[in-house]
Amino acid sequence: MMRLQLKYIHAIMKFHRSIIPPVMVGIVIMGALSCVAPDRTPLSFLDTSEHHTYTGMVLLKQDKFSDAEREFSLALRLNKKSALGHAGMAMINANRGDFGKAFECLDKAAELVRRDRERLFVHISKLRLYTMSRYQDDWMSRAEGEFVKALAVDPRSSAAYYFMGLARMANHEFQKAGMLFIRVLDLDDEYLDHADREWKRVKKILIVNPSSELVEEVALAERVTRGQAALLLIEELRLDDLYRGLGIYVGSSAQAQEITDIKNHRYVREIERIVEIGVEGLNLYPDGKFYPNDIVTRLNLAVALHDVLVRVLGRGEDVYDYGDDSPFFDSIDCDHPYRKAVMAVTSRDIMSPEMFAESRLAPYSPMSGADALMAIHNLRGALLIGF
Repeated sequence: MMRLQLKYIHAIMKFHRSIIPPVMVGIVIMGALSCVAPDRTPLSFLDTSEHHTYTGMVLLKQDKFSDAEREFSLALRLNKKSALGHAGMAMINANRGDFGKAFECLDKAAELVRRDRERLFVHISKLRLYTMSRYQDDWMSRAEGEFVKALAVDPRSSAAYYFMGLARMANHEFQKAGMLFIRVLDLDDEYLDHADREWKRVKKILIVNPSSELVEEVALAERVTRGQAALLLIEELRLDDLYRGLGIYVGSSAQAQEITDIKNHRYVREIERIVEIGVEGLNLYPDGKFYPNDIVTRLNLAVALHDVLVRVLGRGEDVYDYGDDSPFFDSIDCDHPYRKAVMAVTSRDIMSPEMFAESRLAPYSPMSGADALMAIHNLRGALLIGF
């Protein structure tokens, strides 16, 4: 019956293409096939396990996890033996933090693989899961094993090189990570833009050469918090020692007032020092709290670094070289209270002018860890020149 219907549709398309518009042909096809499978109404040519898994992969790459989950679920409903459907669900569970379920789904996918592209995706997914979970001591060696297996399937897999690069970064192996991202750029294929972004981040970290693993962790953060900013100023700039040496800060044996929201915070010592020293932009709020997990914007960091610059150089607020015209006139109004701070840190190459000139909202964008670390590194150089 199905064969006769398709033969009829083919005849319509062959002999009446000039008479029946393509849209009408599609309607005829849809109507014919919907009669064949009344359990799915309406039935579409795109309603296949293969199409749903492909769509799910695209959405997964865009970090649209809810939409991707819907597609993988539809794929598995149509074909319970879909290796890519199970592998996709593994990544959905991993995003939720349920790594036990994620590995269970991947084991199921590994049993069902039939084609190289399925096998490749399973190996890369396992690599990603080992990197994301890191709850096993030998997670890196396991990730390396999956990377080798992935390259055995496809030696030119840019996805394999990219996600292995992320694994190296997570393990603080920045030099090796950089080489892997360069390989992705050489392949000029999938994940090109992703690798370019990560390679730029790696370069900044390698230039600065962080002083500790704690600082390296902050450098990997997509968004810096107030607590992390305090850590960077104390660890990388040695701000408390610098202020003591200049007589700006003599130190105190006890905290002037208790900060109630940092007692169990990872960076409690650094936060307390920053509060004692007094850094504009990283002060306590009127309620006596520090809010260590609040996000630091580009403007926030500019204000803090400008405060350090002014106090160390002792030149007042006008520590910039721009004239009346500014490269970010459209994004920072002339009467903005922090305009001078932005002009100071950009004119001295502490922060890039592009960070503030992209749009009206650019100054309020979150600061990444690598960019914050580079800015503090540049401030250190500016202070040495200032002396």
